[in-house]
Amino acid sequence: MSEPLFEIHLHPRQSRFSFPAGIRSAVSLHGHSECSRETLEFIPKIARRIPMVARFYERGLAQYQEMNGRPLDLGEWYWRPHITPAGMIDSELQHLHEQLGLPGLVSLTDHDTVEGPASLRAAGLDVPLSVEWSVPFDGCLFHLGIHGISPASIDDMMSAFATYTQGSPAGSPKRLAELLDALAECPGTLVVLNHPCWDLAGAGQLRHDSTLLAFLRAFRDRIHALELNGYRHWIENRCVLPLARGFNIPVVGGGDRHGLAPNTIVNVTRAATFEEFAHELRVERASRCVIFPEYAHPFVGRVLKGACEVLRPHPRHHRRQTTWPERVFITVDGVEHSVASLWEGEPLWLRSIVAATRIIGSKPLDALFELTRADGHDTLEADCRFESRFDGTRDLVRDSAAA
Repeated sequence: MSEPLFEIHLHPRQSRFSFPAGIRSAVSLHGHSECSRETLEFIPKIARRIPMVARFYERGLAQYQEMNGRPLDLGEWYWRPHITPAGMIDSELQHLHEQLGLPGLVSLTDHDTVEGPASLRAAGLDVPLSVEWSVPFDGCLFHLGIHGISPASIDDMMSAFATYTQGSPAGSPKRLAELLDALAECPGTLVVLNHPCWDLAGAGQLRHDSTLLAFLRAFRDRIHALELNGYRHWIENRCVLPLARGFNIPVVGGGDRHGLAPNTIVNVTRAATFEEFAHELRVERASRCVIFPEYAHPFVGRVLKGACEVLRPHPRHHRRQTTWPERVFITVDGVEHSVASLWEGEPLWLRSIVAATRIIGSKPLDALFELTRADGHDTLEADCRFESRFDGTRDLVRDSAAA
């Protein structure tokens, strides 16, 4: 198998971007719409790091347990991005045209559902049937971006994905191999390992790294690309580069947007259609990623701005869910309820967390995030040079006692 050829270009802030010869399109992968469910697990992580808020938070947890007889699990609460599938596609196409002057190819990948692209195709739009599939494996969790699933097999594949995900926490390597082989039968389908180095399951970074190596050894021939993720910091993303070299897999850009801000890492291609782009990655094994300047903003500030977007009022929300409790849900006895419908008023501890999050995510604190940042931005330019050997990255642990 030929060595993959991948380039990473930093989009300049001022001068016009210079394309490699023959570039015809820009490709935006990995975006989420209101069809995705996103947990509120970020709230306790923020709350416990703010002394004044932490006190309210712990008191509120005790009150909740006393009233309900069980601990509060914010992993059971979820919000939905306040952008429609059509809105996400349109905004990405506009952004690609404005920034790169190219026609765009956009793949919408909501969590474990193709509801969004299926509805757009039913309305006559030519978009790929794509999904971000949650894949348990040996006590860890990986996300696979499955782009361009064959319409003829979409129902069977989605049913099989759900059965695998909801089965044994360890997952069945043999069954997973069978599903990936079935996907590979369609030449227009791409399988991308999204944010490979992110410990999604909270297993511990050493355990995750060891399992990641085992996952790639088992399925390297069935994974078409490793993702550089627009919402993970560069310290983590740069670890993907030696993985790609070591396992002989191309890298591809994926923005992972969950809100109104466009993807910050995309791709440019000689392809004019998504099927041709799949051929470029699967057969020619070549990719060209573009990182926009917004990616280089302080990572903590970007995360907090995303949290503020979730929690702030949206008077023009398309479903008239103007306040955040109307956009946060919990499923009770199989029925989805908004948090607003279950409360007579927001608890004091939760109001405190929301207020504090809005404050620390506000623009006046940008300078603080810049001064205190530790997200790897200082190596970004050097790492993105095509000739870079990436010798300075954190070593991934090999199979060991950590597994």
